[in-house]
Amino acid sequence: MVSRNTLEFVVGLVVAGVVTGGLAMSVALPYALAVGLAAGTPGLVRTSMRIDREAYVDAKSANEQVLDGALAAGSTAAVGLVGGYLAIANGFAGPVASAVAASVGVFAGQAAFYLRNGEFVE
Repeated sequence: MVSRNTLEFVVGLVVAGVVTGGLAMSVALPYALAVGLAAGTPGLVRTSMRIDREAYVDAKSANEQVLDGALAAGSTAAVGLVGGYLAIANGFAGPVASAVAASVGVFAGQAAFYLRNGEFVE
């Protein structure tokens, strides 16, 4: 049987892909990618190989875990959107602007999660 971590990771990827694909029909891809990754971030950060998942789940209530995911998602969206905007405003387009939005957004989401949950990082 597939582990819970694997299922959560796959769900995070699917959510990110579906949201990005849906939004890309109406907004520029870097913005769609930033929001799509933010939507998948809660599932993706919780499945990190660096997190002691058992200790994290035991120590945090369900509400705290939701808050952790929301903060990571909010950071991903905010920084990703700003990164995408700055890339487009400075003349970059297509894959470069998308890469900027994705990389800075994901970094911000991971940083927010790890800063809040540093005691569970192995």
